[in-house]
Amino acid sequence: MPSPSEYRSLLKNSVALGYGLMSFTWRAEPVAPEIAFKTFKKVIEFAGDKKALFNVGEFYGPHLSNYKLLQSYFDKNPEDREKVIISAKGAFSGETFQPTGDAKSVAASIENALGVFDGYLDIFEPARLDLELIKKTGESVFPRETFDAIVEYVKKGKVGGISLSEVTAEQIRAIHKEYGQYLSCVEVELSLFSPDILTNGVVDTCNELGLPIVAYSPLGRGLLTGALAKSSDIPKGDFRNQLKRFQDDAMKQNLILINFLQEEIIDKRSDSANLPQIAIAWVRSLNKNLSNITITPIPAGTTVDKVSVNFDFVELSDEETTKINDFLKSFKTAGGRYEAAE
Repeated sequence: MPSPSEYRSLLKNSVALGYGLMSFTWRAEPVAPEIAFKTFKKVIEFAGDKKALFNVGEFYGPHLSNYKLLQSYFDKNPEDREKVIISAKGAFSGETFQPTGDAKSVAASIENALGVFDGYLDIFEPARLDLELIKKTGESVFPRETFDAIVEYVKKGKVGGISLSEVTAEQIRAIHKEYGQYLSCVEVELSLFSPDILTNGVVDTCNELGLPIVAYSPLGRGLLTGALAKSSDIPKGDFRNQLKRFQDDAMKQNLILINFLQEEIIDKRSDSANLPQIAIAWVRSLNKNLSNITITPIPAGTTVDKVSVNFDFVELSDEETTKINDFLKSFKTAGGRYEAAE
C-alpha cells in the first residue's frame, strides 16, 4: 500500500479528477443507490487510466451513510476500488458540528471508517482542527494529540496518509514541521467566489512544502452552476439558506461575476463550454503557475448528467485567464464563506 509521500506523488501526477460525495447523503432524502452507482461509474470512466480522488465524510448523513454508500458500490464493482483514492473526513461531531480532536475520538472516527472500508483507508482528514483542545493543552497552533492518534494508524498500515482540512498557512507550516512525513495533501475551499487561498499564503506554503491541494466547492456551492439566481431557487432546509452569500441582496452582487463570465468568456468562445466548466477550468488553470504541486478541484454532482458536465474538462486560453483574473481584482463577493444571514 502506498506511503504518505507516494500518495502525494499520486495526487500530483496520477489523479485525473476529484469528486465530492457529500451531497448524496447529507440531505433530507438521500440519493437512491441505483442512481448513485451509475454516477460513480461515470466519474471513474472519466478518470480513464488514471485515478479518481473520492472525498467522503463520516458526518455526511446519519449512521455512516456516506461511507456505506461508496463501499456498497465497491462491493458490487470490486474492480473499481483500485481506481479510486478515498479521502475520508472525520473527527467531527455531526450533532454539535464541532471538531473532536482528542485521541479517543480520533481513534473511534478512524475505526468507523476502517469498519466500512474493509480495514484500510487511503487518506484520513480531521475535518477541522480542535481549537478547544488547543486551549486545554496550551498549544499555540494545532493539537498534537490529534495527529499522534492518526500517525499510529499510519504506522500500523491501516491509513495511508493524512490530509489537513480548513487550515491556515501558519497551521500547515507548523504541522508539517513535526508531521510532514505523514502528510499527503491539504483540503481547502477554492472557487471564483472564494479565491482567498491564493493571497493568504496557503497556496504558496503548500507549493513550497510539496503538499497537493484538494479544492472543495469549486462551483461556489452552486452559484457557479447557473442554477441559482435568487434565494428562492435554493430548496427549503438547505444549509445555504442560512448563509448571507445566498440571500437576495448578496445574490444580486454575486451575479455580477456570473454575468461577466457569461458575456466575456462563454459567449465569446467557439465551443459549447458552460458556466460550471469555465469555473472548474479556472481552478485547474492555476496549476500552470505551480511548480511543486497540483490543485485538484472536487466538484460534486449526483447524476450522470451533472458529472458529465463537470468532468468534460475545457481549457482556458491565457487571454481568458488574464481577463478573469483582472476582473477578480476589482470584484468583491458579497457574503463570507460561512457568514450567517442576518
